[in-house]
Amino acid sequence: MEIYSLNSKIYSQKHQNNINNKRGVITKNLKSDIFDASYSLNRKPSFKGFLPLDKIKSYYKYVKAQKAADGLYEYVKYTKNENNFFLRNFSMEKLEGLQHGIDVFKDLSMKEIQYLSENLHVIAVKRGCNNMCGYCYADAKPQNREMSWEDFTKITRGFKELKKRLHNLDIFGENNPISQSDPIYKTTELFYDADCMDLAIKDKSGVVYDFTKLATEIYESLGRRTVFDTSGWYRKNPIKQARAEKYAQYFSKSENMDKLNAFNVSFNVFNSSYVASVKALKKGDKQKAKILRERFTDNMANTLFTFSPIIENPKFGIMIRAFHSKANNAKHFDSDAMISLVQDVLKKLENLYKQDLDGPQKYVKTKADCVKKLNCVAAKMSCIDTGLNSSGRMQRFMEEFNIKDNKMLYYDDSIQLVKDDIKKLGRYHKFIAHRLIDTDGKVYHMNYARFFPTEIQLNIEEKNIPSPRLANLDKNFIIDKKLINNPENVRIETVSIKR
Repeated sequence: MEIYSLNSKIYSQKHQNNINNKRGVITKNLKSDIFDASYSLNRKPSFKGFLPLDKIKSYYKYVKAQKAADGLYEYVKYTKNENNFFLRNFSMEKLEGLQHGIDVFKDLSMKEIQYLSENLHVIAVKRGCNNMCGYCYADAKPQNREMSWEDFTKITRGFKELKKRLHNLDIFGENNPISQSDPIYKTTELFYDADCMDLAIKDKSGVVYDFTKLATEIYESLGRRTVFDTSGWYRKNPIKQARAEKYAQYFSKSENMDKLNAFNVSFNVFNSSYVASVKALKKGDKQKAKILRERFTDNMANTLFTFSPIIENPKFGIMIRAFHSKANNAKHFDSDAMISLVQDVLKKLENLYKQDLDGPQKYVKTKADCVKKLNCVAAKMSCIDTGLNSSGRMQRFMEEFNIKDNKMLYYDDSIQLVKDDIKKLGRYHKFIAHRLIDTDGKVYHMNYARFFPTEIQLNIEEKNIPSPRLANLDKNFIIDKKLINNPENVRIETVSIKR
């Protein structure tokens, strides 16, 4: 007899048909398979061929939950409600047990799983960044903690199995009206305080899985798109240069770019080389200041040149950030300074295209190609974002240069309101925020710049290896399991938090 295995759901195809036909009634033949000596959730023979009582109960609970999930799916189909379905509005008590045998969700209730899934914005496969940009909302430091490929895929494939049992109904809250209008809620990023050029993790055999593999895994397992963000790289770094060229070719194909919601290059006045240039200038060392500025603009021009194959794609963006021109003491870091940097980079990019046209013609074949790409880049750098926020290193940066900006966004003003709402309503709190899964499997509630720890942690192999502390973590408030597992509350409308 051929045995089919779906994690802990082990039985013959004939017996599967019995379940489908009899709506979950366990037959004598199925019972003989359940109690077979070769079957165990722990993959060890049970004593005298029988499963422990708690595992028998767990299995029957799963059968009941699967029946509820089947009924939910039929209801959603019947009411043609696929585009408005919101899992938090369905009783998790009825679905309790559906997670049976999915090891990454071990010891988690369905309420906890639903909570961590809703607006799952980050699975941080790597923590730490060497760029040390002056403005970094994540306050990234050159730490090096990353998931193994095995832990990453245990998470992604756990979600894939759960979605399969729910007949691919939305578990991420994408159908919330606010989520539908903002693509950021439909994105699961692979980083929080890391540059995507550094996202390459290994399996136990030492095989490297770069961003192309990570993005594909997220897309195929969770059905979610991710984002590529980089601040560029040193143009003479052969490893990163080769990696960037690979990414440019890979995402130039529409079927691969479809795995992303955006491919972004961050170009701003807070780059460490440029900040060092300003400091040197203030000390009167004009030569050093010029060298550091040139290094920054050379690297940025090379970054844009390397990404030429995807520059014209609508998903390719260039994020330009600086202080408003009216900010006090921000002379070298305001929009005027940014415009000067943009002009320098455009000139250098033009020279790179001319050299390419006169030589290998790797990216441009005609003068018209050069003009078209330059105009595209110029258009994407025409809007400067001056709506900066106070998180991460920004506060220290402003203190160092005595910068005053009354247009600064502050998150602390609304944080107490969020806390009070969570305390009152648990997982039904009305403020739409995000979830982050850290490299150690711990789950955090985030509003993009502020974090609340939770008691939820996924069951991955390296869960006992701690991750670096998140910036702006509120240590005085923990979203515990009691809050999340409160009895079903009255359904409420949701409110977005301004990011």
